[in-house]
Amino acid sequence: MALPRSRLISCALFKHLSSRPQVVATIGRRHPYNFLQSSQHLIATHQYISFKHIITIMADTTAAAKSDTKDTGVNVSATPVNTIQSPKDTNKADNNIDDQSKTSNNKGKNSKQRKAARWKQMNKKKKDRKRANLGLDTNGDAKSKKQKPSLHWTKKYDEDKPVTPHEGSFAHIDMQKKFGVSIDLDDTKKKVEEEATDSNTKVEPGTDDASTTAVEDETPKIPKRKLAMLVSFKGSNYSGFQININAHTLQAEIELALYRAGVISQRNFGHPGKYSWSNSARTDKGVHAAAQVCSLKGEMIKGDDLDAMRMKVNEYMPEDIRVLDFERVTRMFCARTNRDKVRYQYMVPSYLLCPQEEVRKAFDAVLPEEKSQQKGERMTPILASNLVEENISSEVLDHARAALINHRVTSEQMERLKSGLKLFEGTNNFHNYTRRVGANDASSSRYILSFVPLEPIIVPGSTNEDGSKQPDTQWIPLQVVGQSFLLNQIRKMVSAAVDLAREAVSTEKIKQSLTKDHRIKVNVAPAQGLFLDRSFFDLYNKHKANNTPDRVTLDWVEKEGEEMPAAGKLELHVLCVQHVVTYTTIWLNFRLTTIFIHTLYLHLVQRIEEFKNEKIIPHIVQEEASEGNFLRYLYAQDILYKDEIYTDRVGVAAERDSEKKDGASEN
Repeated sequence: MALPRSRLISCALFKHLSSRPQVVATIGRRHPYNFLQSSQHLIATHQYISFKHIITIMADTTAAAKSDTKDTGVNVSATPVNTIQSPKDTNKADNNIDDQSKTSNNKGKNSKQRKAARWKQMNKKKKDRKRANLGLDTNGDAKSKKQKPSLHWTKKYDEDKPVTPHEGSFAHIDMQKKFGVSIDLDDTKKKVEEEATDSNTKVEPGTDDASTTAVEDETPKIPKRKLAMLVSFKGSNYSGFQININAHTLQAEIELALYRAGVISQRNFGHPGKYSWSNSARTDKGVHAAAQVCSLKGEMIKGDDLDAMRMKVNEYMPEDIRVLDFERVTRMFCARTNRDKVRYQYMVPSYLLCPQEEVRKAFDAVLPEEKSQQKGERMTPILASNLVEENISSEVLDHARAALINHRVTSEQMERLKSGLKLFEGTNNFHNYTRRVGANDASSSRYILSFVPLEPIIVPGSTNEDGSKQPDTQWIPLQVVGQSFLLNQIRKMVSAAVDLAREAVSTEKIKQSLTKDHRIKVNVAPAQGLFLDRSFFDLYNKHKANNTPDRVTLDWVEKEGEEMPAAGKLELHVLCVQHVVTYTTIWLNFRLTTIFIHTLYLHLVQRIEEFKNEKIIPHIVQEEASEGNFLRYLYAQDILYKDEIYTDRVGVAAERDSEKKDGASEN
C-alpha cells in the first residue's frame, strides 16, 4: 500500500525537525495542538517505513528547502505548521502547501512582529552609522562588530592621558608635598607583582635548585572581590573621616595603606569611585570610631585568607587606625545604603553637670569685664573661641579642674538627664541642632530610635611624669541609636540634655527647639567625647540568612544579655569547633558551622570592645586631662554666652518689630 506524499513528507519533516530543538520549540509554541496531534499520529502509524526511505525523503526535502531559500529567501523549515495536520486533512494540506510557502513572509507575521522587525532594522542602521563615524568596517563579521573601539569607550581612563586623582588623596602630588608623604608607584607595583608571582610559583619534583623553578611568563591576574572592612580609629589627629581637599583625613590614610598593601591597584589609587568605596558613617574632626564599616572592591592579595590580608594591611596603617576584619559581601553591597541604623556613644564627665554658680566660682579669676563686650554685640562662636584662647591658660584650667573634678552626679540629675534624652526620641525637626539647614528643609527631619544614659563609671587618674597621680574622674556614657544624623546633631543634643539635667534650661524650651516655629540657639558639646560605636545591617543579614544560611553575615554586634568570654577560652572554643566540624555528618556539620561562625563573631566583638576600652576611652580621658576641652566648653557656655543660649530668635525679632511699630505710632 502506497502512502500519500503528504504523509511521507510530514513524517520526514518531523524526524528531521526532532533533531533541531529550537525549531521544534518554535513550532510547538505557535501551533501546539496540530503539531502534537500530527506527531503522535505519525509515530503510531508510520513506524513500518524503512529508514532508507526516510533518509531519502529527508535529503529531497532538505535540498528543496535550500533551493527555495536561495531563490525566494523563504525558509521552508520555519514555515507555520498548519501544513502538518491530521490524516483527515492531508489532501487539503497537500494542495495548499505551495501557496502558504509563498505568502509566509506576508501573512506569517502579525502587526507586532512586523513592527519589531522594522525597529530592529532601524537600530541596525543606527549602529552602522556610528561605526562609520568611528572609521570602522560596517561589513565586518559579528565578532569584530561586538568589539568596542578602545579610544572611544575608554577615553576617561586612558593611560596616555590619566585622570587627575582626587585632591584629598595621597595619590595627588600636592598632598604628598604638603604632608611629607613619599610614594614610589613603580616600586609598590613591582612588590605586589612579585608577591603575586611567588604565590603562584611551582617547583618541579626532584629539583633542588631555585633556578629550575617554573614561573609563569606573565604576572597572574589577582582576582577582585567586593569586601566589607571593619575599621577602628582615634580621630584626634585627623580632619574628619571623609576625604577632603588639602586635608589629612582618615579615608586618605586608609586608602594609602590599602594601596601599599596591594588591595588597591595603581590604576585605581586616588579614584575612590573606581573601586566602589563607601563608608557606613561620616565622623567629624576629632571624633573616634570603634566599628566603622567600609565597602570596596579590592584585590585578594592573600587568596581566600582574609585574616592574612587584614594583618598585611595593618602593617601599613598608623598606630591609631586598625583594621579588625575583612568579609566577603555581595556584589551590590554598599556600606552606606545597606546600613539600617547606627549607634554613637558620648562620654560625659560628671563635672559637666555642675550648677552654673559653681562653674562661675571656678572661673572667677578670668571673668570677662563688661566693657570687653559692646552693647548689642552678639557672641559668635568665633568670638567665643578667641576669648577662650586669650583668657584660659594652663593655670586657670588647673584651678577650675581642682574645683570641679570631685563632683559626682546625683540620682536626681540622672533622672533629669534620662528624661531630657527621651525628648529627642522619635521623629523630630532638628533644624536647631545643625548648621545651614532650614526649618522647612526635608533633611532636617530625623528619626531617633533610642537615646539613653548608661551607668556612670569611675576612671582612675593617670600618673604624671613627676610621680604624682591625678584624681579619679567619673564619666557617664550616653548611647544614641538612629537611622542617620545631621552635622553636629549629636553634640548639640548632648549639650541641651546636660543643661536640662543641671537645670540650666527648661523642658518646654527643648520641646520648642524641636518644632519648625522656633529658631533657638544651642551650643555644641566638644567633639572629643563622641565616637562611633556600631553600624547595623539587619536587613542585609536577614537576606543572607534566608538565602545562604551558611554564609557569614555582618553581625558585629553583641547580643542582648550575652556575656563576653575570655580571649584564651574563646580561641580554644574555636579550635574545638573546627576539629569537630571536620568529622560530622551534613546536618550536624551545618549546626556546628553556625556555632563556629557565631563564635568567630564573638571574637570580633571582643576586638571591638578591646579597642574601645583600651584605646578610645583612655584616650578621651587623657586628652581631657591635658587639654581641658570640656572645661573650656563650660567657660564658654556659662560665662561668655550667658543668656544668649536658648533664646528664641523668632520671638525676639517679633518683639523688636512690635517695638518699632509702637514707637512709630507714638511719633
